[in-house]
Amino acid sequence: MSGTPRSEGEALADVFAILDGLPDSTVASDAAGTIVFVNALAGELFGFAPEELTGKHVQTLWPERVRERYTRNMQLYFATEHPMRFTAEAWGLKRDGTEFMGEMSWGIVETATGPLLLAIGRDVSERRAAESRLRAVAALGERALAGDAQDDLVTEAIAALRRALPLESAELGPGDELVATFTREITEDESSFVRAVATTLGTALARLRSEEQMRHEALHDPLTGLANRTLLRDRLEHALARTEREGAVTGVLFADLDDFKRINDRFGHAAGDAVLSEVAARLRAAVRPADTVARYGGDEFVVVCEKIDETGALALARRLDAALRRPIATDGETHRLTASIGIALGRSDPEALLARADAAVYQAKAAGRGRIEVRR
Repeated sequence: MSGTPRSEGEALADVFAILDGLPDSTVASDAAGTIVFVNALAGELFGFAPEELTGKHVQTLWPERVRERYTRNMQLYFATEHPMRFTAEAWGLKRDGTEFMGEMSWGIVETATGPLLLAIGRDVSERRAAESRLRAVAALGERALAGDAQDDLVTEAIAALRRALPLESAELGPGDELVATFTREITEDESSFVRAVATTLGTALARLRSEEQMRHEALHDPLTGLANRTLLRDRLEHALARTEREGAVTGVLFADLDDFKRINDRFGHAAGDAVLSEVAARLRAAVRPADTVARYGGDEFVVVCEKIDETGALALARRLDAALRRPIATDGETHRLTASIGIALGRSDPEALLARADAAVYQAKAAGRGRIEVRR
């Protein structure tokens, strides 16, 4: 039993009725680029009522910067002998002028009235933005693990926020807190991204500071903060290498406090530690900016001086001596100190240089303490 033949228009209306029920935005245009169908979801996506778009050129839905390219592609689709079916990302233009990225399935469909280009898809701008934000957080984490410096990490964190969000200003506040302001209210997903960047940055900076603290503790005396023997040896070797290349001389001044044990025995080790801390501060203040002051032992200190001659070394030793002779007051007690200071000058062999300076200290003590001696 056969029914009444259907008109082309009725057949096309049936096709459009099916398309209107699709769960994605759907736009159909003819070979001239005229929009012949827009479903409700597509109208919502582009910001038009469907009937407002019907009859307009499909270029209305494309940003101006891509219209020429998209038009050429559309003409190619219609000119291809076999129907084309593919999925690609494409830019769309909303009624208010904002652009979005759509994931679109394209295809030429033959109908009773001629071929139509169907574009079926959805706005994936937010998904792409979310993926981009995840990549930004991962990249920041990778840079942190690679050991980037603090300033570089902060710069990258702020750049990541600026690329992804309408950032107005950002800076690192107290406690490594990333403080940011935006030109509009950001969404919850965007807020999560900001928190992820801030957390990654804060964790990285905390690790950097922990590592720096460990490096510092490995190379410095915990009581006085001065260089320890390890750092002293490194600084001395570098100083000798530089001065040897330049034909200059490196000086080592070895200072041993006289009768320091008496302070510990009479006033306790806490008082002794306070005195040693003050001694360290005075030595740092007396030397030249480029000189290295190290705590060599309990009450022994060493100063490494680059590019110095015997006259300059003696002048520096006298400044150290004068600084240490000033009374030191701790816990209501006044302590008076002297030191035996030994000097050695050289261009190589750090161990020999230290040994000569140490021998000069013993020479000073043997001569009555509180003296300066040079070991040539």
